[in-house]
Amino acid sequence: MLVEEELECVVCCYEYSRSNRVPRVLHCNHTFCAPCLEKLSKLQGVIRTVPCPLCRWITCTRASLTLPGALWVNTEIWDQIAEEQQRTRVGSVAESKDTNTHLIKSKLSASRHSGFMSTVQKMFSCVPLQGPETEGC
Repeated sequence: MLVEEELECVVCCYEYSRSNRVPRVLHCNHTFCAPCLEKLSKLQGVIRTVPCPLCRWITCTRASLTLPGALWVNTEIWDQIAEEQQRTRVGSVAESKDTNTHLIKSKLSASRHSGFMSTVQKMFSCVPLQGPETEGC
């Protein structure tokens, strides 16, 4: 399993994602998010170069290719992102179920209480109620 630091780009310190911060691997095997690699890249004629911020190895690709088309996705991080999203979804679904169950139980107990009170009121409708709350009746 990867540690949390490995799930974020060391250049920008943002977490990798499966949409806008895709983890891409340079030829030196270091991984960075696509936006950071775009900023680091330079066009030099028909070649695009990307210097690694860690080891300074120069990754070269054809200028006709975009960086996403030229560089592999780090699949270990990609899969870890999916697992984290799955855990988050499962957790939020469980929380949602707990909240819904609590709300249903509250509504049931409230409806039982009001049903009980209306039954009591019907039973004792012939008996005059006395007390501060019924003085205005």
